[in-house]
Amino acid sequence: MTSAKYSVFKVGPVSFLLFVIFVLASMFCSTALGEEKANEKVRSTDAQPGLSIGDLGFSQQDLQSDPEFQKELETRSDMLRVHQTLGVITAVPMTTEFVLGLVTAGNVSNGSQDTSLHTTLGLTTVALYGTTALFEILAPKPKGLKPTGNTGVHEALSWIHLPLMIVVPLVGDMINDRIANHQPIGNLGVVHGAMATTLLASYLTSLTVMTF
Repeated sequence: MTSAKYSVFKVGPVSFLLFVIFVLASMFCSTALGEEKANEKVRSTDAQPGLSIGDLGFSQQDLQSDPEFQKELETRSDMLRVHQTLGVITAVPMTTEFVLGLVTAGNVSNGSQDTSLHTTLGLTTVALYGTTALFEILAPKPKGLKPTGNTGVHEALSWIHLPLMIVVPLVGDMINDRIANHQPIGNLGVVHGAMATTLLASYLTSLTVMTF
């Protein structure tokens, strides 16, 4: 009897879990933003650890001379605050997924074909990562805004971990297909592991420069 095939694109229950996690995360973030706007309070960006006015690309003179700039900054700051919080949350399943991947690779080398837990946690990580990225992408970007300081480093690192977050699951799906069809993995396992290591390292570094 052929073993069950665990694929990123073919597992019904896992896809449903991904949808539920994405919806819950979106509802949580929407509620948080709604409460921020309802309060209608002007917040100081300096009060948020890791997000200074300079890091957001503004000078104090800009804020004083242009009220519209101040308004956009407040909205951007609120959205980036959610982005930062979700980023910290995402680091937990991502790190766990990496460790689990090492365990799964060892089990597969010993003849196991069960990669379901690794696949499910991977999809959870992708969903949280996508939701986190969405708040940064949709945050207002006033004219003349240039990333500086920690923000510049954070943005540069995103060009590493963002494409890897897309490619790593795709390569993982190819490996799952080969395992399910009793085909040799070849060098795909090494490539997958190297990319996953780079993904985790760049993501945690990107998170660290904006959080600590």
